[in-house]
Parts: sequence; C-alpha cells; structure tokens
Amino acid sequence: MDFNIALIEDQKNDADKLSTVIRKCFAKQHVTAKNITHYTNGSEFLRVFEPEKFQIIFMDILMNELNGIETAGQIRLNDSKVLIIFITSSKDFALDSFFSASVPVRPFDYILKPYDSERLCRTLTEAVKILKSPDPALNVRVSRSTYNIPYRKISAVLSNNHAVEIIMSDSNCLICSMKFNEVENILMTDRRFLLCNRGIIINMDCVRSLSSDKELFIMKDGGRYPLKVRGRAKIIDDFTQYQISRIRGSAGI
Repeated sequence: MDFNIALIEDQKNDADKLSTVIRKCFAKQHVTAKNITHYTNGSEFLRVFEPEKFQIIFMDILMNELNGIETAGQIRLNDSKVLIIFITSSKDFALDSFFSASVPVRPFDYILKPYDSERLCRTLTEAVKILKSPDPALNVRVSRSTYNIPYRKISAVLSNNHAVEIIMSDSNCLICSMKFNEVENILMTDRRFLLCNRGIIINMDCVRSLSSDKELFIMKDGGRYPLKVRGRAKIIDDFTQYQISRIRGSAGI
C-alpha cells in the first residue's frame, strides 16, 4: 500500500528532518511513501486539498496565517478518515488547542519537537496498521437487496415507526426494513457510535459541535439531534471522553 503524506510546517529544516525520519521508518516496515509533500502553511494546503487524497497529514500547530487547529477543522469538514498528527513544542499547548477547536479535529497523535525517531516510528507503525485495516460495514436489508455501508459513511441512525432511517455522511438517506434494536446491537459494539436519545444513534466522528445549551448534537451534514434529558450528563461525558481518547494515550498527554 502506497501512502500520500502531507507535511504542513512553516520551517523547512523541520519539514526536511521529519520527511527523512518518515522515509526511514517506512523502509523498516517495507511500506512506500508514494509522495511526501511539504506545505508552508494551512492556506497553501487547503488550496490543493481533496477528500481522501492524503492518508496522513503532519500538521504544525503554530504557523503564520491559518494555524494548525483551524486548518485541521477545515479538513475534518470534508474528510473524516485522514489521520492528522499534530506537531507541537508544548504538551500543554496541544491540549489547550484541542479543547478550543470549534470543530472536533480528532487528531491521531501529537509529536513533540525535537523529533524522537523511535517515538515517531511507533506512531507510524500504528497508523499503517489502521490504514491497512478495512473499515467495518453495516449490512442492511432494503426490500430484497442487501447493502454494505462502511461505518465511516454513517452519520446517524433513526427509528421511524417500523423502519430504520440510515442518514449517510453525504446527507443521503437509506430506509431499511431492519428493526432499530438490530442495528443498535451491531453499531454499539463500535465506540464511535453513541445512543443519544430514544431511537437515535449518532456517529461521533460526524459531529460538528455540541449546541451552546448542550441540548443538541449538530452534525457536519446539518442534522440536529437532541440529547435525552435523563442521563444527558453521561452522554456529554461519553462524547467528551471519546474526543479526548483520539489524542492517543501513547502521546503521553
């Protein structure tokens, strides 16, 4: 499997060092970095960015013009799958930036400067394992046909009388004849899904934000789903913990 990698770093020397370490790490794993492209700032990168064009993006947090957190937010609006690895000189700043982001950016990891080659190689090894693993899919019945829907393309699942509506990340809707609890039993084994109300399951990777009154999940596709009143605090905590877990425990943050 070949990988397209973007390095968004305003210091060329740092970008060159990072590129060298990446190629050495991949060589040990017999993995090919098809392209490692350097961009000096977020604005430059977003001009050429296309969904699923890159598999891994290394992003400096502190940059001129558009900073790393803002750039990552724009990326996440269109690509939920690409692995974003932040580059920072401060663990504290990394956490502050994570919580201040208006759009959940769900970084795969944080790499501290100066680069630790062994630490970086461990991160890349984990990244390769994830990228090589197929995304699980939900098999749904529609009339006499069966569809396989990758989990990452499911934004929400809604109970509608005796049918189930599957809202796709591209805003399309598929109505299947399965029972809601059948779908619930399957999806809830994957930690990205959250039952936020009776008959409503959301994909937390597809959430744009939590409303200011903390009563609604606002999705990237524009959907708005209410949190149930009873147990709302736990739902919010589960959502928050999921976002924090994406920082990756191995980062030591």
